[in-house]
Amino acid sequence: MSERSDSSEILNSLEKYDLDISDYLPSHSGPKLVLNFNKITTVSEVEGIILKGREIENGIIADIVIKEGTVFEDPIHLCFGVNKETGLQEIFPRIIAEDNSSVTLQAHCSFPNAKNLTHKMFGHIYVGKNCKFVYNETHYHGEQNGATVAPVSYVYVGENSYFENNFFLTQGTIGRMKIQIDIYAFKDSRINSNVKAFGKNSLDSIRVRDAVFLEGENARSIIKMKAAAIGGGEVMMFGITEGNAANTTGHVDCTEIVKDRGSRCRAIPLIRATDESCHITHEASLGKVDSAQLNALMARGLDEDEATDLIIKNML
Repeated sequence: MSERSDSSEILNSLEKYDLDISDYLPSHSGPKLVLNFNKITTVSEVEGIILKGREIENGIIADIVIKEGTVFEDPIHLCFGVNKETGLQEIFPRIIAEDNSSVTLQAHCSFPNAKNLTHKMFGHIYVGKNCKFVYNETHYHGEQNGATVAPVSYVYVGENSYFENNFFLTQGTIGRMKIQIDIYAFKDSRINSNVKAFGKNSLDSIRVRDAVFLEGENARSIIKMKAAAIGGGEVMMFGITEGNAANTTGHVDCTEIVKDRGSRCRAIPLIRATDESCHITHEASLGKVDSAQLNALMARGLDEDEATDLIIKNML
């Protein structure tokens, strides 16, 4: 079987998120790395961006370096997937953005056939001074609730840098997922972290711990977490912000919709300040869909389930 056919099913799942599959193919000239289980099927670099991978028994150790002063407009494309039904995949990404660089990483993790599959990730991201770094990660876990996924990330954001994290798991089934991300923000840095997840049945369980530690003066952050649980699904969101330096500002915003008997949504905001000049806030809302929106859509001919689905999809 060719490397292309090995990865085709994984790559095709990109279309569920309106991502262009051609960006991940060998013919595309941009920077990219495609992994199927523990085999690198595609890798390419461009000037100013280093992409290296070392295959290990159950996955890969990946090193990505954005060289000092590199400003790259198009995304770096990463695809880590498994098309098998069972097994264990382990990913160890180490990412460095050197000073005065600007880049976007588009990562996609796909397990379209998962029945009893485990994916673990332990990653580090180091962002230098005066950088702009955007990390987009989308997941697809198939339709059989057969994935167990546990990514852990530690992010360090340097002085006067902007870091944006976007994590989406809204298509297909979740299975069991536990996410942990710790972001350490230093002087004059800005953090924007967004998580969206959709639990659709009683076998879907997702827990997210999204934490920002404002360690440098004038650092600012916002965490936005949006989720829905229907059909017995479970979602738990921990949003953590600590102000540990002068004039830091942070906010945690969590919105969750719950529908159907047995479904569960929980939000746990935790905020902490260690300096009197900090301003750290939180807001959380859980419950049914907005009745005004629901009635407006039903007045236009949708039934209650169709209207609810549309509202949830719009939120996510």
